[in-house]
Amino acid sequence: AGVDFSHWGSGPGFGDIDGDGDLDLFIGSVHGDSYYLLENRDGVFIDITAASGIRLTSPNTFSVTFFDYDRDGFLDIFLSHWGTNRQSGDETETVWRNQGDGSFVASSLETTIASGLIENNTDWSYTPNFSDIDEDGDSDLLMTSDFGESQVFLNNDDGSFTKTTNRAVIVDQNGMGASIGDYDNDGDMDWFVTSIYTLDVLDSSVEGGEELFGNRLYRNRGAGVFEDVSGTAGIEDGGWGWASCFGDFDNDGSLDIVHTNGWTYDKNKDFALDRTRYFRSKGDGTFEESGLEVGFSNVAQGRGLVCFDSDRDGDLDLVITNSSPEHIVYYRNDAVNDNHSLTIRLEGSRPNQFGIGAWIVATTSEGSQVRELGGHNNYVSHNPYEVHFGLGDATEVDIEVRWPDGSVTMRENLAVDQLITIAQGVSNTRLVVTQGGGDGYYDPGTEVVISAAEPSEAYHFSHW
Repeated sequence: AGVDFSHWGSGPGFGDIDGDGDLDLFIGSVHGDSYYLLENRDGVFIDITAASGIRLTSPNTFSVTFFDYDRDGFLDIFLSHWGTNRQSGDETETVWRNQGDGSFVASSLETTIASGLIENNTDWSYTPNFSDIDEDGDSDLLMTSDFGESQVFLNNDDGSFTKTTNRAVIVDQNGMGASIGDYDNDGDMDWFVTSIYTLDVLDSSVEGGEELFGNRLYRNRGAGVFEDVSGTAGIEDGGWGWASCFGDFDNDGSLDIVHTNGWTYDKNKDFALDRTRYFRSKGDGTFEESGLEVGFSNVAQGRGLVCFDSDRDGDLDLVITNSSPEHIVYYRNDAVNDNHSLTIRLEGSRPNQFGIGAWIVATTSEGSQVRELGGHNNYVSHNPYEVHFGLGDATEVDIEVRWPDGSVTMRENLAVDQLITIAQGVSNTRLVVTQGGGDGYYDPGTEVVISAAEPSEAYHFSHW
């Protein structure tokens, strides 16, 4: 496959940079080692780093997110660089604009990301995420950063961003990983950030001891205005958290939170044997830590995390990467309940063939849920380009896809408990039997007349 590297790599991320329908690969670096941009050519990855124009001076490039911020159709590259000294006016090497010909140009200055990213002459960024938090049709940048420097940038839809970080609200002290999702099902995207928690063991006699109040949950009040609800939500004590993801692991219609954990030593607490955290949603905006109950016994040095339905049985499984000898841990979700689900992949128009940046709304008799596809990073890892809905006891569901170009695709009365692909420009319109015995089976040769409402795009008819 062309990826047999032996180096200090970090944060591999996949994205279709050339619009040919397959996923290319970026691999970051640690301690000044090599970084790579690799083009997928029929399943073999070819090193195109030199030709791409990407040049990095940072010794640590931890995470990558692929997203089309300027809406020209091509996925741009966003990188996080931890511990890099930068001065005012420096190009931070965060934003790399895709020129559509296989090359990229440094664009952190022209987008104004560079001027707003760094507060104290050092880039401490860890995890970049895109989300349309103000629901104006373009996605915004949420950069999770260490040492109290997480930032919010609203997309101006002209190739630039405006920093809107409210330091009275965005207060995570050591932002590591992050997840984006609508945990309260109010129709907008919220932001979960992992951090460090020491309040349970803080010894004031330890010199240099610091009160670290843990994970943060920023609830979107609307229009991209956040409020910190961490205390009431019950998610603060996550030990030394790293990668995280929102996911409906019990398919009850409410997003739960999982995050990795671990650090070898701290002045106030030894985090070496801290296990993976699982905050189960109670459905009322609060969570209960239930990791041991569901079998999360991993006490290795957890870092990366991927949440997806690996065995296609309808519930979310997860893979953890560790910075310790037990490098990879796979947890298969064998929960037994009667809840239903639906997993959706998208087939977008070229060059954004994976539909990255689309919103998907699932509606049942119990209400609606929303997901965003792609543009997300958990910390040095990301989920596949598909979305999963837990649907409770619903047996059919309506789906609305809002594509990045503003077009909409509707699918109605879908059966649950399946994986489907929705193509851009194709909707389903219910066929009605107007001559015959109604819906049902007919013998060969029987004449049946059907009708359908006028579609928003075009008819695509299939039968079996």
